[in-house]
Amino acid sequence: MGAETVEPLGAAIDRMPLVDHHVHGLLPDPSDDEVLAALTQSDRPTAADVFDSQQGFALRRHCAPLLGLDPFADPDDYLAARRALGADEVARRLLGAAGIRAYLVDDGFRPDLLMPDERMSRLADAPTFRIARLETIAERAMSEADSGVDFVERLGTALESAAVDAVGYKTVAAHRCGLGLDPARPTARDVLAASVAWHAEVRAGRRLSPRDHGDGAAAASAHPRLVDPTIIRHLIWWALERGAVLQVHAGFGDADLVLEQANPARMQPLVAATAGTGGRIAFLHSYPYVREAGWLAHVFPHVFLDVGLAVGFLGANAETVVRQSLDLAPFGRVLFSTDAWGVPERVLLGARLWRDAAARVLGGDVDDHGWPEAEALRVAEGIAWRNAEELYGRAFVTA
Repeated sequence: MGAETVEPLGAAIDRMPLVDHHVHGLLPDPSDDEVLAALTQSDRPTAADVFDSQQGFALRRHCAPLLGLDPFADPDDYLAARRALGADEVARRLLGAAGIRAYLVDDGFRPDLLMPDERMSRLADAPTFRIARLETIAERAMSEADSGVDFVERLGTALESAAVDAVGYKTVAAHRCGLGLDPARPTARDVLAASVAWHAEVRAGRRLSPRDHGDGAAAASAHPRLVDPTIIRHLIWWALERGAVLQVHAGFGDADLVLEQANPARMQPLVAATAGTGGRIAFLHSYPYVREAGWLAHVFPHVFLDVGLAVGFLGANAETVVRQSLDLAPFGRVLFSTDAWGVPERVLLGARLWRDAAARVLGGDVDDHGWPEAEALRVAEGIAWRNAEELYGRAFVTA
């Protein structure tokens, strides 16, 4: 790539505001072990595995200088600097450097461990908006239900309550039953029968989980765990028939995920069946099925995608998935996210690595394929924030 193109394009992408359309909250004062756990999808984290990886090298390169260290500082020195500064100061520095102007926060993964969204918003100097997790809503309703019939009534009330302030919804069906879902909308009788069966199993001590959604973190006590595909389909149809945005975890996840069941292509029949609902589907992460998600966005106008979780973990190889996300999908349906959980390093890396990868990919299209630079900038700006504003129907970025 010629310097005359790369420098202005890269600089412009660096200045762009970002809307993180899928993120989680931060741990208020994590220990070293909790930092390591938050930096991996493994449920057996070690410092060597975390730092001696693409993500670890990227963290030592981009995060260490923000904590007053040399690039590629020793991992022990990095953790010591983190402790000395304190969690809030680390968050201020890293979140401030990310350039993210709004966060759409998934409220369903271990909220009991995380700081309030208001505190995260103050540290980031950016507003937060709520993404309501459907399985979590159902599980809370089941934990209070006296019967299957009572659950159905409570679920309807809980969903309507969530709709008051949620800007979108999310399903972790990939973790619970896989994405190969029956495309048919469940009948009320189907939902009631499944609810009665689930309630009976919960009362009998089955279908209880020590995990909050199955992503590998132990919760304080067992609670109802939704794995029934009929109820999950009911939740998906409920969200889409409202004309809402439904985020769908796809691909890369934790050890309890059956990866091949998380291929977004498995959801094609349900995607096709819901095309006329007015709702929109946003496949999250997608790796290693980025091209499958891109194909779905290519053929179904109500499908969007991001590669958020993968970018932060791939480090110097993030360019690969950013390029693949632009293979088939219309550019107006590609989004930015970090899927950061627990620590601000993942926010900073998601933003920094996406900016670098986008500059290389789009700069190559300018230099090697003759794209007008203004068009490349328009595509980057769409992914950075404009597509999210169009999808969610509200302004997140203000002057």
